[in-house]
Amino acid sequence: MTATAGRTRELEWNVPCALGTRTLQGDVVVIGGGSAGLTAAQVAAAAGKRVLLIERDRLGGECLFTGCVPSKTLLSLARTVHEARSAEGLGLAVMGEPSWRAVQTRLRRTVNRFHETDSPRAVERRGVRVLAGETRFVAPRTLELRCGDHTHEVRGRNFVLATGSRTVIPPIEGLDEVPFLTHETVFTLPERPAHLLIVGGGPLGCELAQAFARLGSDVTVVERGERLIERDEPEASAMLRDILGADGVRVHLNSEVVRVERAAEGIQVHLSSGGLVCASHVLLATGKRPRVEDLGLDVIGAEYDEQGLKVDAAMRSVSCPYLWGAGDVVGGPMFTHGATERGTLAGLGSLGLPGRFLARIRAPAARVEDIPSVTYTDPAIARWGLTEREAVRRHGRRVTVVEYGAWQLDRALIEGEVGFVKLVALSGFLGTPLGLRVVGAEVVGEYAGELIQLLSLPARLGFHPLKLALLPAPYPTYAEAVRQTYLGLFTRGHAFGRRRRGRA
Repeated sequence: MTATAGRTRELEWNVPCALGTRTLQGDVVVIGGGSAGLTAAQVAAAAGKRVLLIERDRLGGECLFTGCVPSKTLLSLARTVHEARSAEGLGLAVMGEPSWRAVQTRLRRTVNRFHETDSPRAVERRGVRVLAGETRFVAPRTLELRCGDHTHEVRGRNFVLATGSRTVIPPIEGLDEVPFLTHETVFTLPERPAHLLIVGGGPLGCELAQAFARLGSDVTVVERGERLIERDEPEASAMLRDILGADGVRVHLNSEVVRVERAAEGIQVHLSSGGLVCASHVLLATGKRPRVEDLGLDVIGAEYDEQGLKVDAAMRSVSCPYLWGAGDVVGGPMFTHGATERGTLAGLGSLGLPGRFLARIRAPAARVEDIPSVTYTDPAIARWGLTEREAVRRHGRRVTVVEYGAWQLDRALIEGEVGFVKLVALSGFLGTPLGLRVVGAEVVGEYAGELIQLLSLPARLGFHPLKLALLPAPYPTYAEAVRQTYLGLFTRGHAFGRRRRGRA
């Protein structure tokens, strides 16, 4: 059975037309079965509401099938290959290239394992009825559901829109005449690309560049900006370029793809810098845009634009009182952790007045912009809050920076790891700890994703940074870097990094 056939069969078992039902009704109707929609539906179901969940494709959404799960699995496999090759320095011989068939088998196995939790049958056991098909609003509180040749009416008291996002396709001459990949198709390639050209040097582009390079592909990254991962600190961007270069990735900065065309040996890619690259595959890692088209939002008066559905801090539509948004469809940073938080708010809001009250209490902690983000290269790069430049522009001379290198950390020296920790803070009153607070942090190195969570805790939980600075950590661990960097805010010394005034 092909993957497509299996997916269709899985969905068909729950299509309403098979039950002879023409009109369906629920207390809460959720449109979209990704991380946000599943979370919202289960919050409402746990409160005893009749919940209908409509999905046009597969439950689990982007994260499960085309995002976090396959990409991080691919990165993990690539790191295993890299570590095996690195073992040659210990006298071990590693021969041959990794099997792409084995890589694909592991990807499918991992996705299937996660999907057991998000399958229609599993979700229905948690009190949510799953419907398959395309849907749109045709009247207030009324949807038209199309499944095959059948059309059904779905009515609800409250609705949650969680339709996700779609890849931004850049206006490149000739692109519609050549095959290209996106994050939705790259993980099902039948063969490893001989030469993969990636358009876009953001987190996704850099992660996949390193993974495919370590798995045996030639890789080129084309980024129109001055540096990779432009939202991170410049030091992190520079280190990432060196890391990718060590893995054999060629990077073109300040350059754009202006034209592509078929060639006998693959796809010819013309760059704005005048260069010409011949690739076997082209991957677009050019960002995503909320999926708000053809949903009938105008019918119900829900405001939206290309940046997404317009909602308030608790995810309620600013113009349609019975509609909530969740996940990528409301725009802003598009992360799975943000989708689940937004889904929680939307699910609570759909419960009525008590739920809306709880959603507003929870809303400040669920701001996706205030949750750390991670680029899962090796080593990883993580950031939270303001960069140094952003802080200086906003707060001027009050900005203090502490930089702590991996060479100062015993555990990193033991394991031969590189990287750094950087804290961005606002100085206290007259140079004292009174009023001092941390407003941003960046980590490059092993366990960066875990360390950034610790570094952000004083600001996010509302306690003074000195408490974290005085909290002992076990030796030798990477967690010591958190304590040592925080101590650098209050004292000077070789062990506590370098403290300086912020620079724009």
